[in-house]
Amino acid sequence: MDDEAEDVSVTVTGFGAAPNCHFSLLNVDEHAATYDAAGLDRYTSPGAGAITPWWNRTSTALRDIAAGSELYVDYGPSWFTSREGHFQLVPLASSYEKALEFLKAYGKMLVGTDSPDDLVKDKMMIGDEVQKDLWDIIKTHSYVSRERQALPETHKDGIRAIKAGDIMTVEVENSIRSLEYLEEHGKCVDNIVPQQSTIPHAGRGAFATRVIPKGGLVAPAPLVHIADKSKTKMYAETKGPTGNIIRDEEKVVHKQIILNYCFGHPNSTLLLFPYSSNVVYINHHSTEYNAKVRWTNDFDFYHHKDWLEKSVDFLEDQWTAGLMLEYVATRDIQPGEEVFIDYGEEWQKAWDEHVKKWEPTSKESDYNNLTWWTEKRETGNGDPIAAYELNNDQDIPIRTWAEQQTNPYPHSLRMRCYANTNHDAAYLFTPKTTPVYRRPFDEDVDMAMDGEEYHMADCQVRERYERGEDDSSDDSSDDNEYQITHKYLYVVEIDVEKTVDDVTSFHEHYIMTDVPWSAIKFMEKPYTSDIFLKNAFRHEMKLPDEIFPKSWMNFSEEQKQKVKWYELW
Repeated sequence: MDDEAEDVSVTVTGFGAAPNCHFSLLNVDEHAATYDAAGLDRYTSPGAGAITPWWNRTSTALRDIAAGSELYVDYGPSWFTSREGHFQLVPLASSYEKALEFLKAYGKMLVGTDSPDDLVKDKMMIGDEVQKDLWDIIKTHSYVSRERQALPETHKDGIRAIKAGDIMTVEVENSIRSLEYLEEHGKCVDNIVPQQSTIPHAGRGAFATRVIPKGGLVAPAPLVHIADKSKTKMYAETKGPTGNIIRDEEKVVHKQIILNYCFGHPNSTLLLFPYSSNVVYINHHSTEYNAKVRWTNDFDFYHHKDWLEKSVDFLEDQWTAGLMLEYVATRDIQPGEEVFIDYGEEWQKAWDEHVKKWEPTSKESDYNNLTWWTEKRETGNGDPIAAYELNNDQDIPIRTWAEQQTNPYPHSLRMRCYANTNHDAAYLFTPKTTPVYRRPFDEDVDMAMDGEEYHMADCQVRERYERGEDDSSDDSSDDNEYQITHKYLYVVEIDVEKTVDDVTSFHEHYIMTDVPWSAIKFMEKPYTSDIFLKNAFRHEMKLPDEIFPKSWMNFSEEQKQKVKWYELW
């Protein structure tokens, strides 16, 4: 996904957007999304590029999770350390280790020994009320830190943590809600699942998993508010006063794909992005819709009803989400039935106009020449053409550079290899010749993470040979998540650009042997996927007039005309 463009920002809807992060209670592991355009392509469908091809980001339990437990995922320490305000005090994993050290010292102060078993009333050196007062001082002292925030909230829980030998035990117990509480106060998020839509060119749709009675909840939809919809515009580039590249404010080339997943209104600059599980798959039907949206009325701890009376300028200053819609059935919906809402007359008109003007990409105009590859595969003479197809098909050998001279891969693809090109050699001056490094692939070194990213570089396959029966670089090792059985190993070549004194650049050349299939990945070249097509459909859904607050209608007549002109363009 990072290779879709030069600078990628991603928002992920669904289950993964709901859990918080608690470094002592992490119980959910998140996995990468899958690339699949749901059968839409630039040669056959006006819906090409109108949906994100990235989907199916799954999450699994890291350990047994008791019913009623809150779910927590790992945001990564930098998510908090890079932010200001109260995020600066969110405890990290190391914070709990230091907090536990403090608790042990605190317990020893109370009873004079290191034994947690001595933490009983008749052995305490100070009374209960004094202990509570002391704990209040510790928790409310003007000096704040992540470590202090990691301490249990109450003195009673502090003692429990000392006796248990860890803070996690106490935090887990405190994070569990009864099933009766969840039944009364929670909202069901598994009433719908994504499948291929019954609507042509729509991609995926949302389908009921059970009977949803008329007036019943289809799904909750917490919202991210975007005060200025012009932020979704994409601009051409131009040179600035100093020769640097800047965006050309006069040349709008397209809009961000997130627009298609937002609610808006013709008389407002505001966009509302719903990020609950699977609601982004709910498609449009102007006559056969079976659901609608309304403001939630029983989630006051999250949904700020007073915001419906505030201005868009007020919302722009709110840096956390605080609004929630909910999808409700307008009639009984049966299991397996696709759920639809009405996106509004403006959306329908825009889509009809798009379909009327849409023309399939031709071989001559396709700068990626993907038409030729599609035709080749359809005649049974070609291999998979998209990066995700090649990465998922372990039976097909990867072509060498020589083979690609007569049987090339699509021009839209590039080959990347896991390769750690950092080494101990230091350059005091720029080498006059290209340094060459030859070594075997080392999974522990080459597939290790560098901070939050992997070491990867553009590469080219020079040789391919069958692996031996006892080959130690077997992709199908017990540690390999996918139990790969690819029969070949590869020799790859890599050119890496480096610098001396951060100014002068030079190249290093790597020849790596015994490279497994799993260490070679195909990726789309930047700006080549269908979402970057200039004729890809873009339009927000309309939040109905009857529920759109008048205080948010901030478009002047002049602004309305500008928007109409752009849409016509």
